[in-house]
Amino acid sequence: MPRSVEVSGKSLEEALERAARYFDVSPESLNYEIISENRGFLSAFTPRVVKVRVWIEEISREEAPRKEVGEKAPSSPAYLLQAGEELEKFFKELMNKMEMEVDFQVQERDGFLFLLVEGKDAGMLIGKGGETLEALETLLRMVMSKKGFNDVILQLDISGYREKREKALKKLAEKSAKKVMKEKRRLKLEPMNARERRIIHTSLKDYPEVTTYSIGKEPGRRVVIDLKKERSSKRSEGNRRSVSK
Repeated sequence: MPRSVEVSGKSLEEALERAARYFDVSPESLNYEIISENRGFLSAFTPRVVKVRVWIEEISREEAPRKEVGEKAPSSPAYLLQAGEELEKFFKELMNKMEMEVDFQVQERDGFLFLLVEGKDAGMLIGKGGETLEALETLLRMVMSKKGFNDVILQLDISGYREKREKALKKLAEKSAKKVMKEKRRLKLEPMNARERRIIHTSLKDYPEVTTYSIGKEPGRRVVIDLKKERSSKRSEGNRRSVSK
């Protein structure tokens, strides 16, 4: 049977981070459903309070990857067609209300939905470090869930930002790992959101000499790249000191 807890946060991401600390697992291994959201000013992008019910399966406590595009059973063509029409309708209305000049298209690939946005005002929908893009995608998922399409996997990309950012983060991860191995000391990366931290963790999971973990609280939470043997050595030394005391 799954364990569950109700958690609130200023965003869905923050709520999941809190739940992850409660269960002592990574946010990627959580299952959740949105219970309610109370929105404040500029509610189109940032729900003020999001309340979710979060649970994990008791099968394993190991960190599991988040269910992203390509990792979940695809929906039927008819279901996706209907979902795509609802998504297109809502997004068009949203852009009109915001008076944003953008071109967009909804694509179905291998049973999943992609919303691709370009145009004059597209950059305003990305925001600093992709913050607005992340918030907008969260909003779209909430809307689709409320419309009854909670099983659809949706991914938003604006002017190819996601693809470019992922490539840059992978290069950063590899470069940072080499620096850690060369200088024999840990390295703290800049604060990142959960999606970007996950890219760093995944990029370095097969590196035999380094390990990665996250520290700090949102929005300043960041990835640390460290030598495996040094972390192990520090833990052993700490345990010895505790015993001696």
